[in-house]
Amino acid sequence: GLPAVPNPFPLDVRKLLIADNHIRAIPADFFIFYGDLVYLDFSRNAIGRLEEGTFSSSAKLVFLDLSHNNLSRLAAGVFKSAARLIKLSLAHNRLAEVDPAAFESLEQLQVLELNDNGLQTLAVAALDALPNLRSLRLEGNPWLCDCDFASLFSWLQENQAKLQKGLNEIQCSVPMEDRKIFLSELSEGSFRDCKFSLSLTDLIIIIFSGVAVSIAAIVSSFILALIVNCFQRCAPSKDDDEDEDGDD
Repeated sequence: GLPAVPNPFPLDVRKLLIADNHIRAIPADFFIFYGDLVYLDFSRNAIGRLEEGTFSSSAKLVFLDLSHNNLSRLAAGVFKSAARLIKLSLAHNRLAEVDPAAFESLEQLQVLELNDNGLQTLAVAALDALPNLRSLRLEGNPWLCDCDFASLFSWLQENQAKLQKGLNEIQCSVPMEDRKIFLSELSEGSFRDCKFSLSLTDLIIIIFSGVAVSIAAIVSSFILALIVNCFQRCAPSKDDDEDEDGDD
């Protein structure tokens, strides 16, 4: 298979199939030369990351298949200029992290495939950025049914019609237990304890807030003590006033 994107192609090419090769990266200037592309298939390659700005000139792109690659992370705004995308396949990669702003500007996207990756959690904000989403695949990920998953579960329940495989095909691991459970067996009540628990971020904020308040109190007390001490030193004493009256 090809180790890199071959060239040249006709500059006005609209459909390009480069699947089943050993391509490790999409050139950062790829769409500068092939900005008329509408359909692009990079599936079954070895792409490990998407460089910032790779899709900066992909305004006409409608179909993008990046499935069966080695992607592990999606950064914020990575597809920002591909605003006309209707289908995006990222299935069968190694995705473990999707930035909440990864899909920003993809308001036309209707089909998103994130199945068979390494995702344990996914920010609801990433999905809320897709107002026209009709089909979503999330099965085949090692989802973790903890409190961080609660908001995503609520979203999935409300949007079951968009799940191509339904809740019956999505499993998650139960914390502290060596077992998996289908999301169809869960309910909002399964996460009721999360309403009274604090996340790690919340705990850090509380701790740092407490430390900051304590430091502020100490500094304020120290300054107040200095002011009082200075006032006591500078103000004339009662004995001095009496001596002055006696001299008169």
